[in-house]
Amino acid sequence: MAAGGADHSKARLGMLTLGPLLSFTGTAALAAGTAGDPPSELALPPAPRLPDTPPAAEASAPKPRNQRVSRITLQPIFDGNKLPLVTAELTLTELRGIEARSLETALGERLAAALRARLRSEAGTFLSIEQLRDMGIIAAYDPANLTITLSLAGEAIGTQSFTFDSEFNFGAAERVRPAGFALGVTGNLVGSRDLSAGAASQQLLYNFAGFANFGGRDGIYLSYGGTVNLAGIGRRLFERDRLIAFKDFEKSVLRVAAGDLAVGLPLIAGEADIVGVSLERRYDALQPLRNIRPTGRRQFVVERPSRIEIYANGALVQALEVNAGPVDLNQIPALSLSSNISIIIEDATGRREIDSFTLANDIELLAGGISEFSFSAGLMRKPTLGGGFAYSGTPIVSGQYARGINNIITAGGHFALMADYQNIGATFASLAPGGAVFAGASASHDQQSSETGYALSLAYRGDPLRLSELDSQLNFRIDHRSAGYRALSQVLAPEAIKIDMALDYRINLTSHLAISFGGTYLESHGAGETTRAAFAGAQIALGRVLASATARYARFGERTDKGVLATVTVPLGKSHFSTASYDSATGQARLEARRVRDISVPEFDYGMIAERGPMMDRLTGQARFANSRFNLDVELIATQPDARLGGRDQNVVNFRLQSGFAMADGVFGLGRNPGRGFVMVDKHPSLTGARVDVENSGVGRRAGQSNAFGPAVIGQLSPYRPDNIRISLLGGPAGYDIGAGEYISDPGALSGVRVKIGSDAYRSALVTFVMPDGTPVKLAEGIVRNLATGETSGVFTNSAGRAVLSQLAQGNYRVELMGGDMIFEFAVDKAAPAIIRMGTQTVEVTP
Repeated sequence: MAAGGADHSKARLGMLTLGPLLSFTGTAALAAGTAGDPPSELALPPAPRLPDTPPAAEASAPKPRNQRVSRITLQPIFDGNKLPLVTAELTLTELRGIEARSLETALGERLAAALRARLRSEAGTFLSIEQLRDMGIIAAYDPANLTITLSLAGEAIGTQSFTFDSEFNFGAAERVRPAGFALGVTGNLVGSRDLSAGAASQQLLYNFAGFANFGGRDGIYLSYGGTVNLAGIGRRLFERDRLIAFKDFEKSVLRVAAGDLAVGLPLIAGEADIVGVSLERRYDALQPLRNIRPTGRRQFVVERPSRIEIYANGALVQALEVNAGPVDLNQIPALSLSSNISIIIEDATGRREIDSFTLANDIELLAGGISEFSFSAGLMRKPTLGGGFAYSGTPIVSGQYARGINNIITAGGHFALMADYQNIGATFASLAPGGAVFAGASASHDQQSSETGYALSLAYRGDPLRLSELDSQLNFRIDHRSAGYRALSQVLAPEAIKIDMALDYRINLTSHLAISFGGTYLESHGAGETTRAAFAGAQIALGRVLASATARYARFGERTDKGVLATVTVPLGKSHFSTASYDSATGQARLEARRVRDISVPEFDYGMIAERGPMMDRLTGQARFANSRFNLDVELIATQPDARLGGRDQNVVNFRLQSGFAMADGVFGLGRNPGRGFVMVDKHPSLTGARVDVENSGVGRRAGQSNAFGPAVIGQLSPYRPDNIRISLLGGPAGYDIGAGEYISDPGALSGVRVKIGSDAYRSALVTFVMPDGTPVKLAEGIVRNLATGETSGVFTNSAGRAVLSQLAQGNYRVELMGGDMIFEFAVDKAAPAIIRMGTQTVEVTP
């Protein structure tokens, strides 16, 4: 029996070599088959033969049996990368088939659409190598390494689609969502005092803005703010700002809001504040990563693996690697309103341009079928000189709607209705040669004045002449309003402007030289003055020195203004610059020297401005310091008026101190600007005394620290826009396991995202496992089980039997390899270091 037991242990050891590469559908399925079957002769080593003993007779040798087929899940290899798990039928030496649905899921969009549909229809069927080859899927099996390698014939390859503007690749980083309850407030203490005038000139204000979020990303948001007058005259003690509660429905791109709202109307129709409710769809607010503007699309086929580069106005905007087969480039980005797009392909045969075209776009244009709107109802805000939010009893209903008719034309309309005032109109936007054209019309009727009027607007943005390939742009607009037209406002005053026209054209002749020119025309109703103005200038870059000169002429009724504004900017080393300017029309001269602001905390910059003019001289000194907790700005201004004007000298000190507090799921922290959303990085008590540095955004800027002052609190960059957060531990225990170390903050509109670094289970153990006979436990997989909590983590051994046991806290553990066929128990003491070296340990082989 002893010998038999030893042989059985060796059989189990032979089975262990399959562990880390696959997942069994049953315990020891590959080696032992199903219950009740006799042991597979392939699973046992041949009996040893004594020296000089002749081999057994052929007649007495056992007849060969067919190898047993087992179903296993494993990750196939495609183009050097592991794919999701497939279910395969295997023997020890052959691949018999792959289940169709799991194969379709693993290959995904790499497959042609028709082939994907066929595999889905064959769900549950195991397709042989021959059947797969007929479909264009080549499968190769390596029994030595238990790997399946897949490749595709040309007819099986699906279209490789790339949508540039709407993608965000989370990669391997852990994704963290907002806390269930979060609160953030940013406050500014703003003070000013004229040292030459005494306390009478002193002012001290505290203004704040903040939010509360109930229910996380899918919950309710509340934004608020206000100003407290701590010292000074002419203001009330407290004035509140807008108070708005809203909820977002991301999938349907809808926001429902209530409170102090601004009526959303086109510029030509006017604007007003109300207290009421609104329903709106704004993609830039709720789905900023989705491109809703018409963009370029190109489809083609590549014959071999290639690199594709997309250039806009000569600048590389996208580069990607593709396999042979169809390629679909969707939503090709434009750098500006009008861009020259080139698509370059590089493969084994060389580099060549396959397409070039002009792509025009604008924020006012919507892709075909896309719509945006805003509807509101409420009471009009009273016009008050001192501010405040007091409301009349005048009800108002308003709305606007815009829809992309196709990828060229966007049309919409608006309305604002009150009992004694109405405003309706329409808007139109369309692609035009080299750019886009915009038109709007609005009509108003005011019953109190019995006046009816209209307003018309026409604009163009683009580069129709294409005088340069370096992103030049022409802007033109003309607005006309009749005398009876009244735009929506708190007072409904008659329109004073009759014609307002402007044009400017900037042409980048080279990368170092640009010219610009334009003019304006303004005419008023009644006896108002007519204004005409024109300008022309040039900008040149001489190395790092920038120089510009602009000549202008303006006529205001009977008065004229003409002169030249010259400016020179000179860098002073890597972090300083100076700018000097002179305006011959006003006789004003200005010199500024400044340190460039840092992009990582702590931030420090300062500057000096000297101004000299015909009416006064002024000298200004500025300094700023900021870290992740606060921001302090100090400014000193010395003004000396011309003695002939009879004024007095002034010496004014201004300062602004900004800081705020944040709370996420009951944890508080201090930050510079948490009032519009924040990310809080907290550390476990086991990291007391250590410092956690936090970096965010793609450039890797250090934004905050978790230290003795509490968790790191950094501002949310943008609503609904993921941000990369990277964590570094300084001064912690050697070998401390902080977990992922890189996270993707996935915020809502106004959110508090909390990340906690460290845990009780921060230790790792290094160990080499051997069998009772001293042979290493090779390539075995299993789990590490906490005997007190039942929590588990994965573990595997390499070819020498070495393993790393991670996420260990104080307590007792059991290592279970190969489904519990081999076990090893150990304990972690409270005083154990972060890295525990356990040496060589013998596993227990279970019967």
